[in-house]
Amino acid sequence: MEATHEDPTRVFGSEDREWLPLPGIPKGEAWVKVIHADEELGKVVFRFRFGPGCELVRHTHRCHAIAYTISGEWEYEGLKLPAGAIAYEPVESVHTPSSGPGAELVVVLSSDTDQFLVNHMPDGSDIPFDMAFFKQLEGMTPDQATQLADQMGLS
Repeated sequence: MEATHEDPTRVFGSEDREWLPLPGIPKGEAWVKVIHADEELGKVVFRFRFGPGCELVRHTHRCHAIAYTISGEWEYEGLKLPAGAIAYEPVESVHTPSSGPGAELVVVLSSDTDQFLVNHMPDGSDIPFDMAFFKQLEGMTPDQATQLADQMGLS
């Protein structure tokens, strides 16, 4: 008798997810759609959108990140990332992403722990984005995201 082998391939879409406003942005606006947060594999996949003239807070990676630019252009530390560009950001890299024209990305984060990013806020505080944070965003509505931001002190 031959053993059956289950194909581990999975497909995750984002069409049924709403764009969630990202709080705590010092300049402009940004939105995120978490496509999949996998606790077992330590991976998070999300779409990210910079509004025109957006600058994020400086952050430190506690994970590896790969960001593919779907449209527009964004940059950090003098690196320009137009449509079609891929950025690799290693563990402990620190940068302040921004976008003049606006941009849309797909980002894959990979961590050996449940820690992914630490955002260094203008008031001197640090706000971590860990697996629990990304799991909460999976399938969340914009109103729920605003409530979460209030709870985190980001509004």
